[in-house]
Amino acid sequence: MKMKVGTRVVLTIYLIAVIILCGFILATLGGLIPGSNLSDFTDTVLNGPLGYKILYAVIAVVVIIISFMLMFFGVGKAPAPKTAKVASFESGNILITVKAIEELVERYVHENKNVKGLKTTVVSHEDSLDIAIDICVLPDVDIPAVTKELQSGLASYIQQHTGITVNETKIMVTGLKENAGRAS
Repeated sequence: MKMKVGTRVVLTIYLIAVIILCGFILATLGGLIPGSNLSDFTDTVLNGPLGYKILYAVIAVVVIIISFMLMFFGVGKAPAPKTAKVASFESGNILITVKAIEELVERYVHENKNVKGLKTTVVSHEDSLDIAIDICVLPDVDIPAVTKELQSGLASYIQQHTGITVNETKIMVTGLKENAGRAS
């Protein structure tokens, strides 16, 4: 998982604070910093004014929260597979890339003369696919009929050519486009 800039900044500040704390402990153990400084700090935490106690408590809570956040950084959803399994045999698997499936989707959709623009997203699951397409259609077409025909035909086309079941086919009509080949 790639680290975002904000997470990287928090991690850097956190690590600098931990390095300074470890340096302070090592310097105290090595006799470079007198032990009385540590005693003074402890005395301030225990017996100091209420403002200092609140400040130290807030710092401790923030450090604990950041520690837990960083401890679980990167744990979560695994990235979606870039391939789909076509078939499994004793000798191995046959896979197809998501990009190849997207090309099949685009080929099928472009056969429909009522569709002019297309953006395809294919999500591969263990044994099935989800397909989402954004299309532009001609302004004078029956949108429900065209999209229903695309939806059912696309699922069977992909299954016929890949052997993979299509769970869901989402079609979003994002615009209407004039046919460049028609005379006005």
